[in-house]
Amino acid sequence: MLICALFSGQLLASSNGHAFYSVQNPDHQLRHEADSDEIRGRARDAADELSEDHHQLKSRRPPQTLR
Repeated sequence: MLICALFSGQLLASSNGHAFYSVQNPDHQLRHEADSDEIRGRARDAADELSEDHHQLKSRRPPQTLR
């Protein structure tokens, strides 16, 4: 019974009607996620910097009067 339970997933995955997806190794998956997090963090920092620069430039402008 135990052997049937262990191998039933493999048998069903190889039969028609069941999609089988290969899984990357966990080390590769973790490195990919870490790289993505690092890129996302750098992009967020760059956006914050750009926003601060924009607000500083905007605050130094002389007030405009509407005519």
